[in-house]
Formats: sequence, structure tokens, C-alpha cells
Amino acid sequence: MFHKNDKSFAAILAFSIILTSFCSCSLDTQPGAETSLPTTSATSASETSAETTIPSEETSETTVIEETFETAADHEDIDTSYVRTVDGVEPEMMNADYWIGENDNRIIMNADEIAAYNYENRAIIKAADGETIMPHLDEFKDTFDGDILRTFLTDNSNSIPDYPPRYYQDGGRTDYAYWKNLIELSNIDAVEDVITVQYAYTVKRMTLRLFPTEDRVFDGPDDLYYDYILYAECMPYMPCVVLHESSDGEYLYVVFDSYSAWVRKDAVALCKDREDWVARQNPDQWLVVTAREIRLGNDPYSDATTDLVLPMGTQMELVPADEAPDIINQRTTYGDYVVKVPTRGRDGYIEDEYVIIPVSDDVHVGFLPYTPANIVRQAFKLLGDRYGWGGDLQANDCTGITREIYRCFGILLPRVGQSNSKGVYKVNLSEMDDEEKLAEIAKLTPGSLISFPGHMMIYLGTVDDVPYVISATGSFVAPYPGPEETLHPNSVILTSLYVRRASLKTWLESATVAMTIKPEK
Repeated sequence: MFHKNDKSFAAILAFSIILTSFCSCSLDTQPGAETSLPTTSATSASETSAETTIPSEETSETTVIEETFETAADHEDIDTSYVRTVDGVEPEMMNADYWIGENDNRIIMNADEIAAYNYENRAIIKAADGETIMPHLDEFKDTFDGDILRTFLTDNSNSIPDYPPRYYQDGGRTDYAYWKNLIELSNIDAVEDVITVQYAYTVKRMTLRLFPTEDRVFDGPDDLYYDYILYAECMPYMPCVVLHESSDGEYLYVVFDSYSAWVRKDAVALCKDREDWVARQNPDQWLVVTAREIRLGNDPYSDATTDLVLPMGTQMELVPADEAPDIINQRTTYGDYVVKVPTRGRDGYIEDEYVIIPVSDDVHVGFLPYTPANIVRQAFKLLGDRYGWGGDLQANDCTGITREIYRCFGILLPRVGQSNSKGVYKVNLSEMDDEEKLAEIAKLTPGSLISFPGHMMIYLGTVDDVPYVISATGSFVAPYPGPEETLHPNSVILTSLYVRRASLKTWLESATVAMTIKPEK
């Protein structure tokens, strides 16, 4: 019997292991084990500017409504004669609405409470020494201490493998000379004692790198999933600051809300000043991508926006119809949204372009209402998607998909260390036996998160005392008494918590932290 409890919303965030500064999600296969990188102690998360106002108690009362905007239509149960499911997953479970009860459409946090949460939970980006930190993104000033940047770049340099031939690049083994060249590209000697900060926005989806290169380095010649040099994802239209340039002039060292790394220069456009940068973070209204992703099609009049991929959670400034152009690039704007997006001009600075988004696309005016039902529906839009280590392969890993989903509500989660977030309800599962864990988990609302070191899962519900989750998964072993071979789905899949790790310990046994994102009372 499917348990529908009296639910106050729980979004349990994962205790994510910091290996190469983000959750591996491959569970027991952890590439780059020798890496020593700047770590992110994500005590919080934010996408607010320095001018953010913290809501007062009078403005932060939770609004309760019976029903909200639904983000997915009902659909037929999946025919498993064509689609395989993990042992224990029934066909009807593949429908998001199976997991949603009549009590799951209520608002958990309103806009003011979400703004306060984001501000209080801004991430701390730490270097390997545990003491050197980056300012919060909204706290950067016009200049920056070069010694701090040198510490982070040196940490990257120290992360090169002790035995380079263990790793493969373009099918061949690497050597010390290869890694030495990457360090030289980092241009550490050119770091000024006082750095002039440049404020910027990303203009496309890219990956962020430990070194200024697009080279892909793997554990073996046949491993194409776990790139040693990859750091995190660079999503479209995100604010960042630029601190440094590679020696070949092709890459920039940038700082985001909860991580910093190298990105290709053509993915970044500079703002004219800090005031412009702050203003762009606070438009009157957003258009939010609520699909798995949308594409901006081929535009013969705009190379800058042609065929760009906009993943779930992408936010674009929405232009009111009475202020939007009637014609954009030889197209009238009937039946479309018009958004204004930053593109990179020839001088490296932002050139705004108007872009047409069909109203038939899966997008939403403003952020989605923050409800358990909406979280589950957003998660199911990613079901079956490719696994992308650190945002690779135009996909994402377990913490990455969680960030994408929560951005749809205006909630910015840190890239790593999410279990350290403040202002939340937590349950420490690590000292509980399985029976105690099952009792705690059965109380959760659909859309909550469950985690253990190395993996994060979105909780769906409990059926006949078996808890089920959806997650971006690199590997697992089938539930007992199934075979003990390690499977590699490298996909977003639905499983019970009785699937096992390579050690044959179940995910339920491994679960350590439960956490609910909601206002502190």
C-alpha cells in the first residue's frame, strides 16, 4: 500500500562527498582519487546580489493554497515490453502522478522566504588549506587579493596525478610533460598582487575545467564518462566574476555562486560595470525553462543564439508584450514570448539580443510554485536522461540535476556540501538501523532528498514498506537476491532503496542525512 502521510514538505538534501569538489554520483567508482583540489564548504547557497533585502517576519509567512500550476500532463503507464525497469519497479510507478497525493500541491516557501533562504545559505568556496576562501559572489568588490587566487591555482597544480601514465587523453597515456603544460597554461606567474575584478555573465552551456583546456582525460582508454579535468557545469545566463586569463588567452578563471574554475572565453560576456551586473540579476520578470531542455533553433540572423541548448532551470529576462519588438530577425512575435539574453560581442562585452521562445515550449513565466508535486514532476522530466559527470555530455550528475530542478523554483543550491546548508530541518540517519530509517523516510513528502556520501536521490514515496527514489546514477547492483555484478546505467533512473553499491551494502543501509528546505521558525 502506498503511504500518503500528513506531509509538511521535506526536501532532504544529500550529504555529498567532496572528491573532485563535487558529488561523484557513480557511487563506488570515483575517478580522480589522487586529486587535491579547492574544496567548496557549501554552508549555503545564493544567487542574490549585494543589494538583496532579507524579508521580515511580516513578509515571509508561508502561503497555503489547495492547488498550483501543474508542470506535466498525465500520461499512460509505460509499456515495459518496450522499456526496461529496475527490479522492483512496476510500470505504473513510471508515471509522476502515481507519487503525488492530494496534499502535495501546497506551497512550502513563498518568494520572500526563498530569497531569504538563498541569502542565508550562500556557499563558502574554500581552498585546500581550509582557510583561504573566496568572497561570496555578491560581496566581490572592484579589486581582489592576488594571493587568494594564486592559492586556488596552486591547488589545481598540486592536483596533477602522481603517476601520469595511469590516465589517458585522446586514447594515449599522459606523461608529466602533458600536465606541466597545463600548469603553464594556468599562467600563475602573471597573477597581479591586486586584481581588477570584471563582472560577467555566461552566454552558453559549457563545462568548467581544472585547467584551461578542453582536453578530456580518463582513467582508461575506454572510459568516456569520468573526465579527470572536468570540474562542474557552466549553465547559460549565470552571473560570475572574472579574475584571470590563461597564457594562451583562450580561457578565463571565473567564480560562480559556489565554485570557481576555468571556462572557455567565448562562453563569457563582460558587463560594463558592477551596477549593470547587479541590475541584470533583478529583472522585473523571468521566463524559466521547465522542460528537460529547449533549443533556440537555427537563426540565420544570429550566430550568437543559434542552436543554443537551454537546460532545465535556465532563467531569461522576460520582456512584456507591449515593450517587445513587433519583429525580431524577420519574424513577427505573434504567439511567442520575447526574452532578452546576453551574448558575447567582438570586444568581449555583453550585447543583448531579443530571442523568440514559442509559447508551446515547456517554460513558465516566473518561478514555479515551490510544492512537492512540482518537484516530482520536474524530476520525472529527466527520467531516462543521460548521466553527465559534473555537467558533462550536456547532461548532469546527481547533485547537478537537483540544482537544475530547484532553480525552477528560484532556489539556488550549492554545487557540493548541500547537507551543510543552514535554515533547514535535518535528520541524521547515520546512526539508525534500517527499521528506524524506514520509519523516518515514510514520513517524507514526495520530492524530498535522501543521500549518502557520494550520491543524492529524490524521494518519491514508500510502497509496501519499500521506499523509492529517482536519481542520476553511474552504477549500482541489483537488489537482493539478484546478481552481484555492478551495472552501469549512467542515466537518471527510478529505483528502490534496496539497490546495492559495489560493496553490496544497500542504499538504505548507506543513507546518512535527511534535510528539509523550509523557513526557520
